[in-house]
Amino acid sequence: MRRNRGFTLLELLIAIAIFALLGLATYRMFDSVMQADRSQRAQEQRLRELTRAMAAFERDLLQVWRRPVRDPLGDVQPSMLGDSGTASNLEFTRNGWRNPLGLNRATLQRVRWQLQGEQWQRSYWAVLDQAQDSQPRVQQALGGVQRFELRFLDDEGRWLQSWPPANSSTEDSLTLLPKAVELVIEQRHYGELRRLWRLPETAEQVQPGVPGGDGGELLPEEPVPEPSA
Repeated sequence: MRRNRGFTLLELLIAIAIFALLGLATYRMFDSVMQADRSQRAQEQRLRELTRAMAAFERDLLQVWRRPVRDPLGDVQPSMLGDSGTASNLEFTRNGWRNPLGLNRATLQRVRWQLQGEQWQRSYWAVLDQAQDSQPRVQQALGGVQRFELRFLDDEGRWLQSWPPANSSTEDSLTLLPKAVELVIEQRHYGELRRLWRLPETAEQVQPGVPGGDGGELLPEEPVPEPSA
């Protein structure tokens, strides 16, 4: 009667070594695929944030409106204020504030774009003519921004670093808008990005202090609080 012959110790060790090598190769291939997937997802997220921030800036800018406002001290501020110095910022009045609930407020909104650290921020006020306790609401538009610069094209074809022009009269500066605005930002992952917009010529003028129901409600994308009992 023939006896069944099993594996020798050497054969078992060889088989274990082969399976270990196959497992290690499979793990490294899987890890490489997962790293590539994580890198691609991070790249897509960064690109999505950049696209959303640029689209929000463009949406605000192309709806600029000739409406001066009053600051918390009661002083009249121009429809657009821009500075491309050490603390670059752009503040202006825009139209098109959606009001799907039909609330008693204006469709105009005062917004400001500025760089805080490496955060490109969008701020907005719930009212146009501000009181002393009026505070802006800040939205983080884009991170990793290392430079934020602006240029403004005036009626004479000159590019200026600030707006309104220094040689304009006080009355004209309140409603004066540039012909075009150039934006330059330097982002950590994408380097220098440059965009140029021609501003619309149909922005109407509204004098400050005209009652329009600009009571300042929440933006549509923010939750509306339930009325208290």
